[in-house]
Order: sequence, then structure tokens, then C-alpha cells
Amino acid sequence: MTGVPFATPERILIVALDNLGDLVFSSALAPPLREAFPNATIDIWCKAYTAPVAALVPHVRRVIAADPFWSPPAGHSRGPMLRFFGAMNEVRQGQYDVAVLSEAPWRTAAAVAAAAIPVRIGLARHRNDTFLTHVLPAQDPQKPVVREQGRMLKAFGIDNRANHYQLDAAPLSETVRALGGALPARFAALHPFAGDRARCVPLGEWVRVAAQLETLGMPTVWVGTPEELAELRRSQPQPRGSYSDALGEAEGDASLANTAAVLSRATCMVGHDSGPLHMAAAFGVPVVGVFAPGQPERTFPQGAGVWRMLHRKTPTEISASMIVREIEELEVLPGR
Repeated sequence: MTGVPFATPERILIVALDNLGDLVFSSALAPPLREAFPNATIDIWCKAYTAPVAALVPHVRRVIAADPFWSPPAGHSRGPMLRFFGAMNEVRQGQYDVAVLSEAPWRTAAAVAAAAIPVRIGLARHRNDTFLTHVLPAQDPQKPVVREQGRMLKAFGIDNRANHYQLDAAPLSETVRALGGALPARFAALHPFAGDRARCVPLGEWVRVAAQLETLGMPTVWVGTPEELAELRRSQPQPRGSYSDALGEAEGDASLANTAAVLSRATCMVGHDSGPLHMAAAFGVPVVGVFAPGQPERTFPQGAGVWRMLHRKTPTEISASMIVREIEELEVLPGR
């Protein structure tokens, strides 16, 4: 690997063409880049559904969004190839000096190379070295994602200072305003879902979590995609608490921006290892991450706030009382 062939990049592109959680992890790269190159512009290229969160990454000027035709979001069909090629053309017209690929499978690396960005930095993966100009050793699956991705900063001569991911809630002010007084002053946000349902604690246990929290004086707000919230509403008995898509002026809004606004206001958040958990942690909200089993050594909550983790080999080993006990350890419940 040779040094970056310029003293000061003027245009930097963070490429995060993966899912929501991966985008949140990539946010850790932006602050050290801005500190090292205060006059450079920093943009993000991401999937379409993650764009509202990409806009919350500190120091990002512009978001370019399109779903890679080879990797559609979970539950979605493949997006039009022309739309993705249009995004590639936007990237090409941006005349970026350097691209930093938070995840660099060879197809993503090839797309960045085809967009004519002269310097392309990523961690080694199968066959991606053909398309990258600076390839660092592959991620260690036993080490935190933020720390491993931070190694790419060395290509800029930056010591690894990517200590945690972070999101800026300020751009959500209008969405928060639309929620009005519908949100409780203090509440726990719950997200009982994950991309892989085989590692989800049964919904019945989550319903009991909500009931126990209400007994302890902590209202709950359920967050999730429209499909997830619909499934929750069909569950028996119907869970106590509010639904994020049925609050204030934003009633009926299950958008990612609405979910982000709710999470940014939460007293605490509890969820499986998925995008909403990492969004809340990136806002500095105290969180409990439920891993059943997941990869806790790699994807534990890596925000700047307080966090706890509940890890078991199977979802059936985790009960409502165990989850509530971890919430109590956050010291956010009334009278504690």
C-alpha cells in the first residue's frame, strides 16, 4: 500500500452501500476526517432506504442514494439498474479525490472504481483488491467494527481516532416537532425485531417487558418498520405502550426519519442487534443490546453513551425479567 497521492484531499466520499447498521458504523469515520481535513467536503453514497440516517452523519454535506442492484434491502426486490447507474454518474460528476469504503465487497469496490474515483481505500475482502488502490488487512471478526474500520484512516496518515459512531439529531428538529406532545416525557423505546428472525426473542417476552416497565413507571414506545409494527399489532395480547407511527402530527408515519426522531428522544432503548439499536446508541441514548447469539464482540453498541448487553446462545434462553434487569442497570428508571 502506497501513501495517498495528495497532501490535502478536497472531496471525500464515504461509501456505505450496505444496510442500516453498517451505515451507522461508518459514521465513525467522518469526525476524524473532518478534523484532519477541515476544508474538505465529505459526502456519503448509501442505499436509498438509509438516506434519512446518512443525512445525520456529522459533517456530511450531501447524500447520494440508490440501491445496488446486486444487494437490495431485506424484503425488497432488486432496484432498477438504471437508477443505480444514475447514482454512479452523480458520483463521477462529484470528482471526488478519495473514496473510503466502509464495507468493500468486490461489486461495491468495482462500482466505485467505475465512478472514476482515483484513490479507493478499503479493507481486504474476496477479490476486491483488483478494484481498490489502498487495501488494508481484512476485518478481524473478533474485534469491534468501529475500531477495525478506523484502520482505514491510516491511509490518510491519521492515527486511529474512530472511537465510536455518532449521529447528529439537530436535522430532525422538524420531525420531532411533528411528534408534538405525543411522546411521553420519559420513555423506553423497544425494537423486538432483527433481520434474522431466528435470533429474535419471542414477542411474548417483549410484551412482558413492556408490562413490567409500565409497572416500574416507564412508558414504552414500539419502533420498527411498517411490517414489523403491523405484526406487533396482531400479536396477542396486544402489547402495552405506544407505536412510533401513531404519534402526533406524524400519525401513520413509519418512516426511518420518524423512527430516528423517536429514538433521539428516548430515555433508553432496548433492541436486538439491528439498525435501530445502533441508531439510538449513536445518538448517545442509553441502550440494552440483545444478542441471541449475534456477534457481540464485533457489533456491540459502540456509541458514546451508556450501554448494556444481554448475550445468550439462543433466543429462548432470554426472558423478559432478564431484559428488565439490564434496563435497571442503566439507572434510568424512576426512583433508581
